[in-house]
Amino acid sequence: MAGRDSQDPRTVLEQLLRAQDRTYEEIAADFDKKARQLDERGVSITARHLRRLASGERVGTTPATRRVLQAMFGKPIGELLKAWDPDDATVPAAAIAPQSDVELLTMAAKKSRDFSLSKQVVTSPEVIDRLEGEVRELASVFQRTPVPTILGRLVAVQDTVLASLELRQKPTNARQLYFLASVISGILAHVGNDLGKPTIAMDHTRSGFIWAEYADHNGLRAWIRGIQSYVCFWAGRPRQSLSYAQSGATFAQDGIGTTVSWLLASEARAWAALGNADEVRSALRMADEANDRTTPSDLDGFGGPCTFGRPKHLYYSARALATLPDLADAARDTAALAVDAYQDQNDADWDYNCLADSQISLALARLSFGDLDGAAEPLRPVFELAPEQRVADIVSTIGLVHRSLNQFATDQHARDLQEQIEVFTRASLPQFPM
Repeated sequence: MAGRDSQDPRTVLEQLLRAQDRTYEEIAADFDKKARQLDERGVSITARHLRRLASGERVGTTPATRRVLQAMFGKPIGELLKAWDPDDATVPAAAIAPQSDVELLTMAAKKSRDFSLSKQVVTSPEVIDRLEGEVRELASVFQRTPVPTILGRLVAVQDTVLASLELRQKPTNARQLYFLASVISGILAHVGNDLGKPTIAMDHTRSGFIWAEYADHNGLRAWIRGIQSYVCFWAGRPRQSLSYAQSGATFAQDGIGTTVSWLLASEARAWAALGNADEVRSALRMADEANDRTTPSDLDGFGGPCTFGRPKHLYYSARALATLPDLADAARDTAALAVDAYQDQNDADWDYNCLADSQISLALARLSFGDLDGAAEPLRPVFELAPEQRVADIVSTIGLVHRSLNQFATDQHARDLQEQIEVFTRASLPQFPM
């Protein structure tokens, strides 16, 4: 059995495998199943190969094998194959058995709910600083890291923050910890949305709003309302999305932080889904003005989904405009600007999801002018995304392209594009069996 070796584990992977108390043959079969879920065709692993990797005898793997292992265990391959350290707190005993993304996300939501119902309030400043550093790093890499490789770390840091809040805290420490708990809940809500699980995502936002109340932080309150608007928009509930965005604005009246422009841009997308071009223009104009005069807040300092820079503003604008035929000229120009804004992968604002969605918006805008070849060009890099990067937002938006291509029903190139879109969405993150 993988979990019955009397020798100390030699790698982190070996420790993770032992925790399952299953044979290497059974785990290798799980690898093959996960490879099929990820659409990694022809990729498999033998029990012998897995044993050699776990023992440290072999370190070389193919890119496809690395992707599958990372999806199975929620850790980069370098971390899986490093020497196991029994004092390493990044491999907690309670979290080492791999679980599905939805199971992890649901467990985290339940933990937040249980805590909020059973605790009233409540480590040293050094511990809080270290936790804040971890949350900052997770926020900053979230938009460029596939969900399966980051979710385990998010759940682990949430565990630590909530465990710290179970201890008696000074008021200042408690506020800092509740601030971090709210940020983590917000990021976990984004994960739920990426997986196409709006109910789980909203569970995390409700916990996040409670933590924001405990921290007494209007910026967090507004930001969580923005996430609720975001989740409802992608769940096909634009009126509810609009309501949450407008509710968030009541907490953002001081004008500090990029959440102000985000809420206005969210309003614009919701109005676009409701077909109101005048309200779209008005909301985008106000969002643009807010973006120009904004003063960054402490929340913006976390980066990633905690801030709303110029590239993201262009992406939201393009998405709103691209769905309204009367605004096709503005949609084409804005989408092109959004795509250009996301070309530098070293930029702090770079986000593969926003880039892909902007490319899809550009395709939509070009289709409005009957430009089939022009629409196909920005879709090529989208089709190359790995399955774990094809989040629910991208699947939803590219579905609009599929429908728009119906106007070219007799064109073979259009039919080929529709077939590519269907293949793309079948091998996407929301479609993985969980």
